[in-house]
Amino acid sequence: MPGFLAHGGYITSSLTEEEENFPIAYSILVFKSIQQVEILLRSIYRPQNVYCIHCDTKADPNFKRALQSITSCFENVFISSRSFNVVWGTVGVLLPEIACMKDLWKHKKWKYFINLTGQEFPLRTNLELVKILKSYNGANDMESTVKRANKARWKDAPPPPHGITPVKGSVHVAVSRGFVEYILFDKIAKSYFNWTRSVEIPDEVFFSTLNHNPKLNIPGSYKGVPETNCDTKPFLTRFKNWGNHIYNWPCHGSRVRLVCVFGIGDLPLLASRPEMFANKFYLHYQPHALQCMDQLIYNRTRDEYFNVLKFDVSKYQSLEFIKHTV
Repeated sequence: MPGFLAHGGYITSSLTEEEENFPIAYSILVFKSIQQVEILLRSIYRPQNVYCIHCDTKADPNFKRALQSITSCFENVFISSRSFNVVWGTVGVLLPEIACMKDLWKHKKWKYFINLTGQEFPLRTNLELVKILKSYNGANDMESTVKRANKARWKDAPPPPHGITPVKGSVHVAVSRGFVEYILFDKIAKSYFNWTRSVEIPDEVFFSTLNHNPKLNIPGSYKGVPETNCDTKPFLTRFKNWGNHIYNWPCHGSRVRLVCVFGIGDLPLLASRPEMFANKFYLHYQPHALQCMDQLIYNRTRDEYFNVLKFDVSKYQSLEFIKHTV
């Protein structure tokens, strides 16, 4: 429905040739607040990108119907072919990601995959995301640690298959198409996925482990020391304020299970962050925080289009994890 896109403020042009030639694939896991989901979708929407939205089986029927109505307006936005009960700490967190990867794989042109939830919001414009991902040159961006991993989570599990060393990280990733292909079609990836069913919080040791075991020779994976840090190997896919970071960021919103739900007072910090997306926002809590971020991304997109704003990608091009990629 062109009318919905036009009246909803969606950008229906690629805007630049650079963006047109570098489509991004997204998965978005949602279960509530259809208005917030729509704000997120509008902020990242471009006609050349493709979007798979997974709706939790627990979601309210009215939410499901509203989501179906929205996605029916697009050719490149769809609800995942399979739906799961997403429960934290279980494989149910990973299953929707794999399902969306399978659905997105049918679309042949996209270059990178980014996974989101409905409570996140971009810190970068689409053009900035494209420039960052192009600078990665096939490298995958994800969190990792062996030193800080809670090995008790798999002490009762059998040894990992194929001599794989578990590496803790985040389920949130920005990965190359080659990495997604490996996840979907390689026998080692499938056997390791089955192993994660026997551990606690499997989503934290799936993507990160495969990306940091270079002997597997997975496209875009990392050959260096698998320890995320602020200087040589930052995690730039997502910004979360846990309150225990070396910089000890204050939270001007509210902490929910340690994570800061951003408020208005957090806007200066968010506007200055180098990451791609921020987690998390609640539209019903200090809604102006999300609304101001929405306006910021719109303003930056407009200024890029009129050549008022230039983006310096050099700090991303020099990252260590790009230099030490399989």
